[in-house]
Amino acid sequence: MTSPARDPGLQPERTALAWQRTVLGVVLGSLLLAAVNLRVGQPVLSVLAGLLAVATLVPAVLRPPSGGLPRDGVLRSWDFLVRVASLVGVLGLLGAASAVVSLV
Repeated sequence: MTSPARDPGLQPERTALAWQRTVLGVVLGSLLLAAVNLRVGQPVLSVLAGLLAVATLVPAVLRPPSGGLPRDGVLRSWDFLVRVASLVGVLGLLGAASAVVSLV
């Protein structure tokens, strides 16, 4: 007896929307960090934060995450998820660098 076909329901859409919100958060955080660094007088960190925003937004627009699992259970958008997660880490490091430079 075979198992019934998997019905993903709305989970793939929710997953894709969640990662789109994450991308939007990274882009807005990067732009905010760029504006703050520019205002404080740290143009190098401002340019790096702007580049981070572009590096996050361009791949997300060119190839958005599909979300969900196909029938074989392997995540299709794994490379996108890893890229966004690493960009979130870079944003955190840029924020920490900005705070350290401001304190010095």
